[in-house]
Amino acid sequence: MAKVQLLAVLSMDGCLSELQQRKRLFWNAEDYGLEDIHGNALYKLTPDYGISILQNWREKRGNTCYLLEVTAKTTDYANGLLRMNVIDEIILYIVPVIIGTGKHLFQSTLMKTNWQLMDCKKYDDGVIRLSYQRKARP
Repeated sequence: MAKVQLLAVLSMDGCLSELQQRKRLFWNAEDYGLEDIHGNALYKLTPDYGISILQNWREKRGNTCYLLEVTAKTTDYANGLLRMNVIDEIILYIVPVIIGTGKHLFQSTLMKTNWQLMDCKKYDDGVIRLSYQRKARP
């Protein structure tokens, strides 16, 4: 079965870091494995992909990897995918900065789901990458 990955870069206070903000303040994507994550995804998801179509593709497209890189503009879509249990993996980068204001990834209307930490990597500049996989329902 295909998998859907969610990728987000968050400040320590949980605010989403926008793509242009990342380039200016934080890092070079090549140094943190983002190029590999992008390279492994066959499709980059946008809100143009309906959740029902995506669910159908997941069931029929083998080992295909779909990637949603969350920005302030795609937060509602990401939360919709989370509510519908479409997300299989969550990759979070935490940057050692407090932004103070901004859009938060996880909204309060999400139901409880359990995730297993699959990988944790700390970079010399304090950036941390956390990779989670959704636990199967008991």
